[in-house]
Amino acid sequence: MSKDKSYAELAYDYLKDQIDSNMLLADTHLKEVEIAEQLGMSRTPVRKAMAQLEVEGYIRIEPYKGAVVAKSSLNSRAIVERLQFIELLVMNLFQQMENKAITLDRDILNDFQDRILNALTEEDYTEYFKVEYDFYAYLATFYANSYFRQVTLNTIHPLHEIYHKEMLENRTTLEREAHDMREIYPNLIKALIEGDYVVARKQTRIWVNQLILYQINK
Repeated sequence: MSKDKSYAELAYDYLKDQIDSNMLLADTHLKEVEIAEQLGMSRTPVRKAMAQLEVEGYIRIEPYKGAVVAKSSLNSRAIVERLQFIELLVMNLFQQMENKAITLDRDILNDFQDRILNALTEEDYTEYFKVEYDFYAYLATFYANSYFRQVTLNTIHPLHEIYHKEMLENRTTLEREAHDMREIYPNLIKALIEGDYVVARKQTRIWVNQLILYQINK
């Protein structure tokens, strides 16, 4: 086995593992130079690894963009792992906001609550996912680190796509989840309005744990 081939295999294994473990999310732009530097090798084996991953459907090559991670449906275990990751990110965000004694705009939060509850009541889950994403996009603006802001939104978005697909196939599961969200979101938003980040973190744990239980019990 040549040295060049072993480096190509190393790059292949690294990238495949990053994609399988959801560390590299769908639509992430893969830069040969950065990956080569991370792995301490030239761009040639990285390019060979990407070519193989494209054949296997892990990545796609787009004009003017280069290599990007292909969209893929997550299995139940991967969804649970991503939900746990979201919990960690949001809990960290709330801790930062508590440390800085950040006061959120009451009117903005009440508007989010009204839109979320209206969407759930009317069983308009497409609108619900849109508003929920906007809600967390608003909260993410308070991240001190722009990287964590982007990671949080890039983690939530694919999950919304999966839940939206499930909604089109089977509304029963979402109707059950919607019932719980109608109770959790008012408590979460009330805590944020009052600046009670301890309760906000508690509601986040309840929210994520409920979603995880739904995945486990499918």
